[in-house]
Amino acid sequence: MGDAATRDATFSDPIAGVNGENARYRELWNLVFIQYNREKGGALVPLAAKFVDTGMGFERLVAVLQGVDSNYHTDLFRPIIAAIEEISGRAYDPGAAGTAFRVAADHIRSLVFAITDGVFPSNEGRGYVVRRLLRRAARFGRELGLNGPYLYRLVAPLQSLMGEAFPEIK
Repeated sequence: MGDAATRDATFSDPIAGVNGENARYRELWNLVFIQYNREKGGALVPLAAKFVDTGMGFERLVAVLQGVDSNYHTDLFRPIIAAIEEISGRAYDPGAAGTAFRVAADHIRSLVFAITDGVFPSNEGRGYVVRRLLRRAARFGRELGLNGPYLYRLVAPLQSLMGEAFPEIK
């Protein structure tokens, strides 16, 4: 990203660029070394088996291939965001004002896949995560004036997008 005119300044401090606000840097792939379990008191206990999570991220790759600066500006999210625009009567803003749209679009994807995999809202474990996602999506929906149930209306656009690759969500 960026242009040759700003390249020298960008790369003069790569640590600040990678960890800062420099738009020339985009995390495409990260490596997470999973080797410890943190106990409640903070102690790290080595795991019996160690892993490396190669978190490339499908959405990140699509954003690069489509030449956009955000996962939410790809064809993986835009139809869902368009559906949110339609049901809320509000226009999407790609800046901070669009956070509620992005949260709702992201959370409907997580919720549909989790519930399809048999995870249902509850007070513990994976079910608690689903419950928190539902509550957070509802809260951000209210910011869009969606004071009643609305997430179910986003399932069909998601199925249209992902149903061929993931027929179980149909």
